[in-house]
Amino acid sequence: MIQDAMSPAVPSLCDMPKPGRLFSQQVQLDTAKYSVPHQHAGQVLDVRIVGEQVAILAGGDIVATHQRAARRNSFVTDPAHAPAGYEDTSLLWTRAYFLRQAAKVGPYTVQALTQLLDRLKIEAQGYRSCMNILGLGKGANRGLLETACRTLLTQEPARQVSYTALKHQITVERAAHTGRPSVQDPPWQDPGTPPPAPALGSRDTRGAHLGGISQFSLEALTRTAVAGGNGKEDGRA
Repeated sequence: MIQDAMSPAVPSLCDMPKPGRLFSQQVQLDTAKYSVPHQHAGQVLDVRIVGEQVAILAGGDIVATHQRAARRNSFVTDPAHAPAGYEDTSLLWTRAYFLRQAAKVGPYTVQALTQLLDRLKIEAQGYRSCMNILGLGKGANRGLLETACRTLLTQEPARQVSYTALKHQITVERAAHTGRPSVQDPPWQDPGTPPPAPALGSRDTRGAHLGGISQFSLEALTRTAVAGGNGKEDGRA
């Protein structure tokens, strides 16, 4: 909050806003915004009003002076307060800027941002969404963002590109990547090719009933033959 200090001996405190993109170092006084040198962006400054003059102080030293604004909600700007290179429009938020950044991620990301901007009547309303979407691909997430954009653009039915939709899809892609088993697919084989014969010693005998060498002795074989003969006789009786 800024309070008018009619006496130059009683300055008023002004909370500086956080610096934004390029030229946003300003203090607000009675709805009007006054520029200050960009070195002071983010600091707490004093505002002193004498008649129609506005003085802005940092640590007791005057760092900017302005004629008091004649209209409400107006901007009073001194070009000398801007940082070096502020005239470079390549850093401004434009369609070209965001598509250049998207190209660093991949072609599907470019296509996704293009689709998002094309459906808006006022293109600038999508710049914040574009910035947030590109933020999803920071660091190691660049590949996930490109994959998520490809999924949204190629699946049927088609889904509308948005920050929320891409954030959800990245979560799905990350979960699928984490839970995917690390095994190789079996080699391709012609369906008309007969299955190969099992190798020697590869027979599965886990369900068989096996006996030791004693099961093949003369006594064991004779006992088995007699038992089989008795069964037949019992059957005829």
